[in-house]
Amino acid sequence: MPSFLDRFRPYPELKTGIVNLKSGTSFRCVVWRVVGAFVVLRNVEMFQDRDHTERHAVDGEVIVKLSDIDFIQVVG
Repeated sequence: MPSFLDRFRPYPELKTGIVNLKSGTSFRCVVWRVVGAFVVLRNVEMFQDRDHTERHAVDGEVIVKLSDIDFIQVVG
């Protein structure tokens, strides 16, 4: 169960990371910014989409709901 303090913990904006969704989808990307209940991702490469493990680049920005994110790994 989320704590009410979770809203005060900043997301790693302008950092490269791997965003893992609760659905099993994962992206390597730049976490560009947080806007309300959403995270804007840029330079996105999809690592895994449920059963598909082929990596491929995604055109444009990807917008993800904060509630759909399982965890973010910050890399280099």
